[in-house]
Amino acid sequence: AVVSTQSTGKTKEDLAKLQDKLNEVLADYGDVVPRREYERLEALHTTNSESLERYKTDYNSLMKEHQTLLEQHKVMSAEREEFSNELGLMKRSATPRPEWDQAIPYIEGGEAAWKEMSTGKSSNQLVGILIGSLIGKEHTGPVEEFFEGEGTEPPIPKYLRWTGKVRNRNLSKADTAQLIQDIWNQKIVSDAEKEHGTDLADFLHSYLQQKYQEDLLVVEWGYNIHHACGLYRTEPHIGLFYETLTGDADDSVYSALFTQHDALLTHLYQASLKYDSEGSLLVKNIPPLLQTFFPLKETGDIDELMGAFTDTDRVNVKALFNTDTDGNISDFLKTLYSQFYKERSQYVKDIHSALVSICSNDKKEYNIQDLCKAFEITDPEKSSKDVNKLLAKVFNLNLEQLSSVGPVDRELLLQRLKSSGLIRSGPKGV
Repeated sequence: AVVSTQSTGKTKEDLAKLQDKLNEVLADYGDVVPRREYERLEALHTTNSESLERYKTDYNSLMKEHQTLLEQHKVMSAEREEFSNELGLMKRSATPRPEWDQAIPYIEGGEAAWKEMSTGKSSNQLVGILIGSLIGKEHTGPVEEFFEGEGTEPPIPKYLRWTGKVRNRNLSKADTAQLIQDIWNQKIVSDAEKEHGTDLADFLHSYLQQKYQEDLLVVEWGYNIHHACGLYRTEPHIGLFYETLTGDADDSVYSALFTQHDALLTHLYQASLKYDSEGSLLVKNIPPLLQTFFPLKETGDIDELMGAFTDTDRVNVKALFNTDTDGNISDFLKTLYSQFYKERSQYVKDIHSALVSICSNDKKEYNIQDLCKAFEITDPEKSSKDVNKLLAKVFNLNLEQLSSVGPVDRELLLQRLKSSGLIRSGPKGV
């Protein structure tokens, strides 16, 4: 028993030493991995290091390429800006190639005749052929490439003062319509800032100077606008600009028509919101709207305006007052122009008749007082203030100067009234 007890004690001591030793080993080698695991991790680390170096190389290469692209982008942006400026200059100084097939409907003989006439011809020659066909004259030669300058002395308008040749740009009707609309818009803004409006010919010169700055371009565009307006003057909106430019019409005509058309557009557009859909009207709803807006027009005049809508049931209101891509205005707007001129002519005749009744048929001159009385008879609803403004405009005077105007030649007076923006304010007096 004693031996057994001693053996047990010895065993416990050995076990305690071994436990201490084990704890020491665990403390010293707890973070150590097996060689096999170490070798596996070392191999993986080597692979990842190589990949990292390769990625670094690729990254540096991409950064260099990126920097090169940035430099190329900067160069190309500068070139693009330069080309954009050149394009803007070309747009101002060049015209697009015409779509010659649009001429076929206006050529006698149709497509076959046009192909026969146009084959092998240059654009200049085609313009000449087309003009000749439209005006019924033999004109197969080329259109002149240049205008001859008219000189530099008054009374030649400033925008035409030049000696030598001026390039013919052969402006299209669409280009002409767009140009004159911009000129009118700019003139309205300019005149609003002044007590008296500027003559259109003088304004055109200043407009071109501000837009093109170079004398040659100013004159070139002046000659081309003048020529194109004369060429397309059968279109009412272009013809009015041409007549105003040449002094055959007062710019109060455009002012009167612009005011009338803008008010009518607003009237019809507001009605579209009430009756139909926004911006469009059923044709059947238009006659009473026109009669309300034009209380002085007779039924036949309203019917004439409605003749523009024979082939449709619904119209776009704004399209009635815009120009199309070819520079044409709507038939409705053409009729409004025509009726304005007819009504103005009748108005002047009524004023003349009133003047004869006030004075005598033999009288060759009229004074301002005679005119005011004639307006009271012809258009009693027109206020004296509006009459004075109209007369001041007709005689190109200030309101203060109006009372000092002496007798005016009858024919000169009637001619100025016929070229003014005269619109009746109410029914004729009895």
